Amino acid sequence: MRGKIYGSVLALILIISTLTLFVTGFSVLHFLDALFMSSLFLLCAGLLLLLFSDGAFSIMGHSFRRFNYVMAPKRIRETMADDELYTRREVRIRNERYTITLPLIMTSLVCVVTALILSYLLK
Repeated sequence: MRGKIYGSVLALILIISTLTLFVTGFSVLHFLDALFMSSLFLLCAGLLLLLFSDGAFSIMGHSFRRFNYVMAPKRIRETMADDELYTRREVRIRNERYTITLPLIMTSLVCVVTALILSYLLK
């Protein structure tokens, strides 16, 4: 199952890279540039997905709600006192694992490093 995910991510990177060749022109250097850019974009998407799945945003959201509650004027704080969202002490941290996160990060990272090395050797 993991092999299929790694293969599909690699196929996606190669398809995006070859589609950009229609715009930029067909050369090895343009292909390596397109490979680098598409891999870098998917690497950023994978890292953002990793951040989201580990619950970093739920902790930040809870902290901002608590800060808003503490800094609010007294009359507004009285209206917030009944709301469980602001008065709750425990934080429910999201801890979900997505099957595409690790293959997306690893395949994109390998493609970024490969594109960097090959473009350095060609120039």
